[in-house]
Amino acid sequence: MFFKHDDKINKKAVNMAYFITFVFWGIVLLVNSVFEQFFDKQLISSSFTILIMGLSIFFITEFIVSRLKKS
Repeated sequence: MFFKHDDKINKKAVNMAYFITFVFWGIVLLVNSVFEQFFDKQLISSSFTILIMGLSIFFITEFIVSRLKKS
């Protein structure tokens, strides 16, 4: 009812965007933990900023991969 099946979606582009976003979040969280452990301060102090950066990377990656696959 809430989630309709979309035949127009490019699953390869979405899977690539999922993977890149997951890697980005993992790297950012690792770097933040290293900075906090050794320098007693975070590189990016706001969790909301990390979330928004990851979501924007997801949508930009999905858009770029979709455009490259169509060409």
